[in-house]
Amino acid sequence: MTPKTPVIDLSRCVGCEACLVLCPHVFLVNDAGYIEVAPMDSYPEDCVDEAINCCPTDCIQWEKD
Repeated sequence: MTPKTPVIDLSRCVGCEACLVLCPHVFLVNDAGYIEVAPMDSYPEDCVDEAINCCPTDCIQWEKD
């Protein structure tokens, strides 16, 4: 199975923080106030999939490594 990494399209992100609520160990707010993906060896697919499905602007996607 090919490893996948969640990515955020910041041009579409409205900062609603739904992803932070659903996956606080995967998504974080950086010093500039933007949501980003925490560096991890692997990401919990169920949790990230839920964040993708709940994102109001569809700005989170999986990217194959």
